[in-house]
Amino acid sequence: MTTAHTSAGASTDETEVAVASSGLGPDAGPRTAPARTLWSRVTPLLEQYGLLILFLLMFFIFASFWDRPATFRSGANLRSVLGTYSVPGVLALAAIVPLVCGQFDLTVGSVAGLTALSTAAALTRFEYSLAVAVVLAVAIGLAVGLLNGYLVAYVGVNAFITTLGMASVIAGLITLYTNGDTIIIGDRTLGALGADNFLGIPMILYALAVVAIVVYYLLGHTPFGRYLHSIGSNPTAARLVGLDVRRLVMLSFVLSAVISAIAGVLLVARNGNANPQVGGQILTLPALAAAFLGATAIRPGRFNVVGTLLAVFFVAFALSGLNLNDVSQWITDFFTGAALVAAVALSTVIGRRRAGAS
Repeated sequence: MTTAHTSAGASTDETEVAVASSGLGPDAGPRTAPARTLWSRVTPLLEQYGLLILFLLMFFIFASFWDRPATFRSGANLRSVLGTYSVPGVLALAAIVPLVCGQFDLTVGSVAGLTALSTAAALTRFEYSLAVAVVLAVAIGLAVGLLNGYLVAYVGVNAFITTLGMASVIAGLITLYTNGDTIIIGDRTLGALGADNFLGIPMILYALAVVAIVVYYLLGHTPFGRYLHSIGSNPTAARLVGLDVRRLVMLSFVLSAVISAIAGVLLVARNGNANPQVGGQILTLPALAAAFLGATAIRPGRFNVVGTLLAVFFVAFALSGLNLNDVSQWITDFFTGAALVAAVALSTVIGRRRAGAS
């Protein structure tokens, strides 16, 4: 009996030691759980607000320590950056609509360049009213969006190839019509939208705010937006539950092109002219960079309006600070390209990690 009792006691002690050493015992939990809990709480916050923290840090450095900090933080510079980058902001919002459902639109910059040209030509060469010029620009965007959407959704052509080819076609048409000449406008109403301020804020920034609110509502608070997100997550499942995937994909290209057309009108307002050299890749790459960089913030792993706008102005103020410090031109080009590559990589990693976690 004594032997049995001793053996059982020894066995029990050995079991407790084994459990404790394995990290499964009651004493092990409190030592390891806090570290895991802290990390699990910090990581989502860093993903969600990391870009905002980086933006504030960058702004603080340029406004306080580097060359010309007073110029960087001056009201004139702030208004200039906000006004200048309102058009790229609208284009970035246009780009995220097809991206939400898993499609690329590489014509956003080209459509903006084309509609800027059509607006300037309608006002100057044909002497149409501003209302007619804007309607014409929207109609051109609608036509390009319908063609892109039909080829991608109904014919089945790859979106990257379709929109890349369409961007090249548009560039050719612009060169054919302008022969490289800039069209200067004299419309005071449109010029005021691009140059004037209201309550110390550039008027064109209010236009960006209106577009942002509309896109935010459509993507986040309507069945249309939920359907696009569903298609982007799993197009096969979306089709099986009865969604008209082809029609919705086509509509995403239409909406993207119409928003890009609005950006073209704002581009003329801001510059006071339509330059055939401004458009295409010059406007498309920053828009895509902002869209992908924005997908790493606020709602990580998803294209979202707030994150996109944060990314737009992060890049805008970073470039402003670099330019004020007389850096070489190649650095600004390098920064934009690096931001695009880093943004795509980060959004892919975050998306995979969240998919694995779910």
